[in-house]
Amino acid sequence: MAVCLIMMSMTASAITINKALLDHNGQVTLFDGDKIQDAVNAAADGDVIYLTLGTFKPFYVTKKITIRGTGKTTVIDGDVNISIPNNPTLENPVLEALAVSGSVTVNNAVSNFMMRQCKILSGLNLQAKVAKGTIERCQIGSMSFTGTIQDLTIDRSDITSGLALSSTIKSMTVINTKISSLSANSGATSNTTFVNCNLAISNCAYFSATIINSIVTHNTTGNKTLNSTVLVRSLINQYSDYDYSLSVMSIGTSSVCQNCYIKSTQYLDTSTSSLQTKGYLGTDGTVVGVYGGDTPFDDNMLVPSVPKVTSSDIKLDTEQKKLNVNLTVSPQ
Repeated sequence: MAVCLIMMSMTASAITINKALLDHNGQVTLFDGDKIQDAVNAAADGDVIYLTLGTFKPFYVTKKITIRGTGKTTVIDGDVNISIPNNPTLENPVLEALAVSGSVTVNNAVSNFMMRQCKILSGLNLQAKVAKGTIERCQIGSMSFTGTIQDLTIDRSDITSGLALSSTIKSMTVINTKISSLSANSGATSNTTFVNCNLAISNCAYFSATIINSIVTHNTTGNKTLNSTVLVRSLINQYSDYDYSLSVMSIGTSSVCQNCYIKSTQYLDTSTSSLQTKGYLGTDGTVVGVYGGDTPFDDNMLVPSVPKVTSSDIKLDTEQKKLNVNLTVSPQ
């Protein structure tokens, strides 16, 4: 009951509670906002720490727990470090529905890493091995990969500053995601597939990937050649977002381009209605880019689906001297 009541308070955006609620097998403990690390230290594997709206101090995650906020109104003022020992396999998201003013760094190897509906202003740094994982409906400044990445999925997200492919990526799939600056470091291989994405490539020199049902442009000065790339049913705008008159991206002979739309336009209208009208359809029959596919990009992706109390019944049992409370809670 306490969890339900605190979740009701979380939805009241006009007030600032600034509390952390540790739920351990139905037993709840309340911590002040500046004691979030104490809540983490007191938690056990499988526990959930609910954060109200408000501002919280940075913390280290050292256990298989979930930190769940109210969306962008729950702000971690600084960095979050995830350092769970012994190469664990996770069953639930580590972070969900919160904002981080700094960066999030994964320091230790982990399997089945999950993060949902988070806004990370600075960036996400995967410095250790991630064997399978999902980053879903997140807005992230930049992403860097120095650990081995095996079977990672980025789904319905917005990478606002940059994502650089690297040689440590063994397999990665990016779906219905906007990337404002996409590049590749020396040694990067073609182990990443982009489906229904909007991609602005900033460095073509080492870039290599498979791109399906996507919108591709570039945002640097000077003429560029896109090599070692497989493009399928994608809309390719050769003009740069940065310099329309001088910067043109061409498709190199080492690339494969199947059923693509090649355009050289100063202003490319990527609205759904325009793409449909002009027949820019992907292999799945929907428009190319982030608004196509089975799970399209959602501009409201940071809005959490927290439980809501739909009905309540409170009765006083005078004989037993008990207050009986029945709550009906909607699914998350």
